[in-house]
Amino acid sequence: MTGAITKVQGKRKTKVGRVVSDRMDKTIVVSVERLARHRLYKRVIRLTTKFKAHDETNDARIGDTVLIEESKPMSATKRWRLVSVVQRAGEHGLPGEAVVGEEAAVTEAIHAAAHPGRTKTSDEGDETIGTPAGGTEGRAADAELSQDGGDAPASEPSEEAAS
Repeated sequence: MTGAITKVQGKRKTKVGRVVSDRMDKTIVVSVERLARHRLYKRVIRLTTKFKAHDETNDARIGDTVLIEESKPMSATKRWRLVSVVQRAGEHGLPGEAVVGEEAAVTEAIHAAAHPGRTKTSDEGDETIGTPAGGTEGRAADAELSQDGGDAPASEPSEEAAS
């Protein structure tokens, strides 16, 4: 039977990442992060992969969050294309808002990967990490001592010079 056999193509992969370079014409470099468990140490680690993507209109800028999709090879290293800009670099609102929401999501993902099958309850609560005791104050005092010349008081050399 030599009829028209239609080949069904699979769904193309998509990834969301951050633009780290837009210096090339019609090409952006997108950094995509993923969480994975270390094979030996069983710790959850953050792995980063860079993809070169085709940006026909030179729309994306450094810092933008973008959605890229698999495509046919366009050059030796470029096998992805820009679908859309999810979020612009300057549209995050207040600086702390996006980071806090992102940290909570990352913390939950790490917890879920470290303890499969166990959910975090509200009575466990989030622990705040403070600065160690004497963090910046001790460093400032050390810097003053090193500028004075160490442990020796400044008055001793002038007394020895007078005698």
